[in-house]
Amino acid sequence: MRYQITKTDFQELLKHLLKKNVVSEILSGTEKKNRYVVTPEFVSDPAQIDLFPLSQLMTYGYARTDSASNSILHSQKALNTKVAVIGRACDVRAMVELDKKKQVVWENLFIIAFHDLGYLPNKSLKKFFKKTEIKDADIEYERLTPSNFILKMKNGKFQSFPLGKDIDIAGNCSRCIQKDHALADFMIGTYSLPEKSEDYIITPQSDRAKRMVETLGWSKKAVDEKISADYDKVAQEVISKCTTKREKDLSAFLANEERFSLLTKCTACGMCVKSCPVCFCKVCNLTTQVKAKTMDKMTFLTTRFTHVGDTCVECGRCTTNCPMNIPLDLVFQSLRDSFKKDRKYESGSHRKDSVMHLDV
Repeated sequence: MRYQITKTDFQELLKHLLKKNVVSEILSGTEKKNRYVVTPEFVSDPAQIDLFPLSQLMTYGYARTDSASNSILHSQKALNTKVAVIGRACDVRAMVELDKKKQVVWENLFIIAFHDLGYLPNKSLKKFFKKTEIKDADIEYERLTPSNFILKMKNGKFQSFPLGKDIDIAGNCSRCIQKDHALADFMIGTYSLPEKSEDYIITPQSDRAKRMVETLGWSKKAVDEKISADYDKVAQEVISKCTTKREKDLSAFLANEERFSLLTKCTACGMCVKSCPVCFCKVCNLTTQVKAKTMDKMTFLTTRFTHVGDTCVECGRCTTNCPMNIPLDLVFQSLRDSFKKDRKYESGSHRKDSVMHLDV
């Protein structure tokens, strides 16, 4: 069963989690500089929930190297604190991998995952808003549909921009074919809703999530069969489009005899390490050796592929944050497809699967 809820309803859900001690803290976010630069912030006061940046996180994600799963990893909150995490399906996959490596306690997590298209990379947004002469301070609400970037301005007017030319979702997201996750307590999205709607469609998946729906009195918010069918149709169309693009892009990449020359642009700056939600070493031995000049840049990069290749969850942060625009996401997606085909292993899909490099 799915339910159509408002932003206020979503805030009440988060407040319920805190007031009923389901969790002690919620991973939220705070604006830095402008609306599309959101940094992680843990909150424990229900009064702070009114500031939760839901439409911003769904549309832009966290800024630069930050992500929901990366914040859980580096804060170590989930080792001894019950935390609610709101993020993407790739964040859920990352937390599954972190659970296998004892970096989180799964029972401490309450997960709400976006069922969505993807996100708009930060580095393209500044150019977009400058070109369109839109002041992000004038935006009240934002949303992505499979074809458009929708903005509701504070003056009540809506603006719509086609995805593809001046603004588009991250390349990695355009090839992602796992946009939901069965282990999330709730999935939340906007598929099939009218472009000017500010509502959300939320789906409880776990037993405790279903009980919360009853407690919150959402029974009258249940969507009818047509809306649910339309939702499924749009979701399937998105996956079909992503599947086609994935096959096309990966085939072209693997057929390119010059693809390895692209890797030589690596400066070993370490942004990929900082961005990676499954790279959990307290101190990165690779970046340490590069700084000490005991490891060259190509060795750094190729060792990274072997170090985290089998646990990559396809968040794509390594590519969106790479200053040299190296297509690391294509490398990791091709590796992930190979592991799935040859070893029947998909990182982050199931908690009971052994980490592949330990399963020898």
